[in-house]
Amino acid sequence: MRGLNAGLAAVLIAAVLAGCGGGDEAQKGQSAPNETPAEQPPPSTPRKPERKAFDPPKVFEKTEAKFSLSAFNDDERPTVTLHDGNIYGVDDKAIVGIDGLTGENLWMTPATIKASSGAKPTAPVVSGDRLYAAINGNKPAQGTTPSHPQVEVMALDLKSGKADWSTVIDIDLGNKLTTGQGRPAVAGVTDTSVVVSYFDDSASIGRTFVLDKSSHQVRWTKDQFLAAEVDSGVVVGSGGKPLISEKRTTTGLAEADGAQKWSIDTGGYPAKLMPISPKLVASSLKVYSNGDNQFDILDVTTGKPLYSKTTDVPSTSGYDVTCFYDDASLIVCDARGERTFAYDANSVGATPLWEITKSANRVVPTLTAAYHGIVYGFGADDPVAIDGKTGKDAPDAPGVAPALIDKYLAVDVRKQISYKPIK
Repeated sequence: MRGLNAGLAAVLIAAVLAGCGGGDEAQKGQSAPNETPAEQPPPSTPRKPERKAFDPPKVFEKTEAKFSLSAFNDDERPTVTLHDGNIYGVDDKAIVGIDGLTGENLWMTPATIKASSGAKPTAPVVSGDRLYAAINGNKPAQGTTPSHPQVEVMALDLKSGKADWSTVIDIDLGNKLTTGQGRPAVAGVTDTSVVVSYFDDSASIGRTFVLDKSSHQVRWTKDQFLAAEVDSGVVVGSGGKPLISEKRTTTGLAEADGAQKWSIDTGGYPAKLMPISPKLVASSLKVYSNGDNQFDILDVTTGKPLYSKTTDVPSTSGYDVTCFYDDASLIVCDARGERTFAYDANSVGATPLWEITKSANRVVPTLTAAYHGIVYGFGADDPVAIDGKTGKDAPDAPGVAPALIDKYLAVDVRKQISYKPIK
């Protein structure tokens, strides 16, 4: 922490001055006539590590940072957000901004509601100079009114952590019971809206709230719908009762009023939806009738697929497709070690930009992230970086397969370790 060495520095300075005085008077601790005591230099403060940008970063070195948050991921999903080298997350009671190089807390802003202890957090969202987060809470029982879940949506200044505004949403359970471990998430932010989803497995509730950014009030609510993203005036998500075997859909609703724009029947399982670039969303679905995998890249405005592929999957396989966007123009997807393929976001179609399949002389990589033309993941044994244009291995071993990355920092969310780029 800043200033921890101040007391030690003062002691050392005093010792040096005492030992360097001249004559008997000085040795007795008395000042000679017409002498004034020497001024002490200001206390030293720990020097922060230099933050260097590499765009894109290719090689990394582990930092010594130790973090206050108890975890960075849950069920293989990051529960923190990386932005300009800083890490932002939610604990049981507050939203926290952390220096990714040092682990030092930059700020901590508590929720105004009574946060639910042990609730699983979700990653906040950065938009412009604001951080948007959703905290799961509980309103205590009062009189004859029983307790019920609440969600607090907060908009914070990214640098200071000061709350710009917050809105508390009461969750109507109807006649259902809950363990209180609901999971709210900010699905996306636009110039006019903040889209928040709420899922409670114990109460079989899936619900979406769209807040107006000007009034900070809920503009519309959609039950049995879990938003995954908002883009081009359309909120895309999974529709239907959140129970296996119930009829499910992938649906696009108008951001302005919640009116249905399009809908695709997905059977008894929900699709895993992944925002992969402006106006595009990837969908990976286990087909309920036979267990096969249906993969699509959809236009969010129409729901029409630009690319589709059905894969015959053995009943014992956990086959799935996970996609990443490099925040520039590259979409890259990992089909569980079976194949890796990429597209230019502006030309998605039947033929990928490149593809890696199983062969005698090359292992299909397991991907973890992509950033500005470089793809990161695991190769045969160690972390590997891949040229996003060609699909060939990059010349340098990165030293880490990060889940979060920008030009200042890489983060291994499983091990809760940060890495600084050195090349």
